[in-house]
Amino acid sequence: MKIILVDDERIALEHVKSLLLWDEYGYEIAASASNGRTALRLCEELRPQIMIVDIRMPVMDGLELIRAVSERKLGVKFIVMSAYQDFEYARQAIAIGSVSSYLIKHEVDRDKLLHELNKAKESWECEQKQRKIERSDQLMKAVTGAAAMTVFQDNQAAPPYAILLIQRDSPFSAIPSPFGKTSSLQALDLASHEINLCSGQSDWQLIGELSLNRNQFIALFSQKNKTVSMQRQSFEYLARSTDSHLKLHDDSSYSFYYSFQSTDSSSLHDSFRRVEAAARHAVFSGKNSLQCADELPMLPLDNKIHPPLPPRNIYFEELIEGMDQHDPAIIESVIKRVFNSLCSPLWDLAGLYEAIHALTGIINKRYAAKGLPEADPLTLGEATPLYHIDEIMNRFIVILQRLCSNKAELDRLSNKLLRAMQYIQMHYHEDVNIEDVSRSIGISPSYLHQLFKRELGRTFLDYLTEYRINQAKRILNQGDAKMTEVSARVGYRSPQHFSQVFKKTTGMLPHQYRHGGHRL
Repeated sequence: MKIILVDDERIALEHVKSLLLWDEYGYEIAASASNGRTALRLCEELRPQIMIVDIRMPVMDGLELIRAVSERKLGVKFIVMSAYQDFEYARQAIAIGSVSSYLIKHEVDRDKLLHELNKAKESWECEQKQRKIERSDQLMKAVTGAAAMTVFQDNQAAPPYAILLIQRDSPFSAIPSPFGKTSSLQALDLASHEINLCSGQSDWQLIGELSLNRNQFIALFSQKNKTVSMQRQSFEYLARSTDSHLKLHDDSSYSFYYSFQSTDSSSLHDSFRRVEAAARHAVFSGKNSLQCADELPMLPLDNKIHPPLPPRNIYFEELIEGMDQHDPAIIESVIKRVFNSLCSPLWDLAGLYEAIHALTGIINKRYAAKGLPEADPLTLGEATPLYHIDEIMNRFIVILQRLCSNKAELDRLSNKLLRAMQYIQMHYHEDVNIEDVSRSIGISPSYLHQLFKRELGRTFLDYLTEYRINQAKRILNQGDAKMTEVSARVGYRSPQHFSQVFKKTTGMLPHQYRHGGHRL
């Protein structure tokens, strides 16, 4: 907590400085001044939380200083120090409303000063919480266009502005979601702390912040030095510094999207819409990204004028021909052309969902022809979540090529084993065992056990466990369900038993997997 000392007597300043080991109690003497005018300038530059002020000073006395700082609404708490005869001045200062306490100079000792500092700190923190709530509410109204920005004018905030959206990276899901996988509010509280810390050393002044939801945090900045052109480099440095500080406390990864507004606060709504759209298109930039939303190839905000998007049916017809010919080169070429068309000339998020749906349908038709149940290609047999469109593209290439190249291998699987696998995939969430499966297909449990060992090289229990754990990974990646719910949905009555099996299979506990442990 920063403190400025103001007194025209050097001896008095040195005496106050000597009373405490300031750092040990969380205080920093940021500066000292011998008159109110100098102190006011330092206050505007350094933004202290507490000022210890003498009443009688040349140029501008303590009473004038307190009034000037209070009028500017800089949020400073004052501790007034004076002699007995200055009590009437002190009474007037207290009446202004930002004075925490009044001390007689020759009575001040270490314990009394520390007590009054802590009281001023507590008062400042209480008021700061209230100011933060008011600013968050005003920021939400400003960026959503519900009202003009007024509260931030108290901070003398003026254009140019910058809006920063911090989003915790979430794996891509084929089911559209506005916020992705939800995360802990603690992570967003941490983002708030770190961005406040880093902005204190930046060319950009933090003037408002709020949590949009459990997965996104937004902050509004004003450039401190209005005489220079908008400094993109300094703002990116602020974002990277915040990211570095987050990584010291949180294993998760975050992406940063920002937009500049150089005219007035009435246009902040457009900047907000741009960063929000950039966050929705996170799959095109991937995890750990730092993007200027003003420059991304997204559809215009009005969504009225944009180039026609290419038809893709012809691609899928060519893909099916390539699969029928068992030609991996054609498969790779077609998939790459499909995904390239989704990225250029504009990012086509809706087209991506449509393409994934179409490709999934092609894959599942091949599975159905083999008597296998439908599957989600984005989670099928894979432990690694997908964050970037290139990763999704490569996943489909691998699955489609493998589906063709493994045709002979699939043909070698007996009909009985395929039926057993299908039964497991339909009933894995139940209390299923080998007797149930063997009874459903009309063979003995021992014979079914032999089929698994001979044709798949694993036991019935190995296959069942692997399938259940893969489904658990999918659930953990796509939502914030409680562990009791996750375990029940994949066939485990006891969450403790589920956790033990999950750790034995993956090397980590379910909550560690959900929080990104598999990406370390």
